[in-house]
Amino acid sequence: MAAGPQPSNPRSTKYYFAYGSNLHIKQMKRRCPNSRYIGHARLSRYRWQINQRGYANVVAVDDDGRWVDGLVYEIDETDEAKLDVNEGVSKNAYEKRYLPILLHRASGTLYRRPVSWIVSKGGPAAVCRQAKCAAQELLVSPGQQRHDDALVYISFRHVEDSVPKEEYIDRINLGLADASVLGMKDDYIRNCIRPYIPGPVAESALPDGNHGMSSTKAKVKPENIGVKRGDPLESHERPLTRRAPDPGRPPDERYVQAMARTIRNNASAPNLRRRLHELASPPPRPLRRLLQVPTAVTLEDYASIEGWEWRSVL
Repeated sequence: MAAGPQPSNPRSTKYYFAYGSNLHIKQMKRRCPNSRYIGHARLSRYRWQINQRGYANVVAVDDDGRWVDGLVYEIDETDEAKLDVNEGVSKNAYEKRYLPILLHRASGTLYRRPVSWIVSKGGPAAVCRQAKCAAQELLVSPGQQRHDDALVYISFRHVEDSVPKEEYIDRINLGLADASVLGMKDDYIRNCIRPYIPGPVAESALPDGNHGMSSTKAKVKPENIGVKRGDPLESHERPLTRRAPDPGRPPDERYVQAMARTIRNNASAPNLRRRLHELASPPPRPLRRLLQVPTAVTLEDYASIEGWEWRSVL
């Protein structure tokens, strides 16, 4: 009797140690949709840096007191291939190494949960709230476990300390927000990452109560934005009214002077010269028309005959 079809082997998976922008769960969902969250871990005898390319990197050091903290995901071959592209392995931006890590496995709701599920629930913090328990309770670990072959992307060509790219700052801060909920210590963030990555603007430092901004640059609203035309103004403010242009009024001298400076700075500006001539010349006076009105002329003739006075009207 012929044997039936054998079940296909499950996809081989491995642990991936993330220490940069892939700390952000939402970014991991875009890059590695099949990945699962395992826990947070520590890579000993390495230090965290921003290299001259403007991105995160880890550098080996001869010091047992130095380490890099990160998050661990379980990925399959498809996700690994996508990571290779995103990390620029073919361009020698990063190289792949398998290193020992000290893993603090998550327990309860988050352990081995697909990152897509965590994102759909609103992120790690939202999962904690929905589970109606504190984050520390949710992340109680059964203990530290040593894992000897976690995948780590390292750059050996770019190891000089430098400043981050502008767009990278926000991505790192989003990742740190997730990582701090998932167990990364505030002391590590403050001592190892903040020297390179400025933190988001604190809510108390934002003007006019603009809370909740995660960007490092706070945008201040102009005062006139949001003011309705009918709102009462302060006593020292002038009403915002527009005056219709007067066609017979000569142009403002400042405008003519500004246009003259523009012409001097731009030798090839015939249109501006013609416009300046038109503005500098007084407007033509309107033509005066004579109004023809019919008139009547009266002639009177006087005559006197022997004491009588005669008058005739023609």
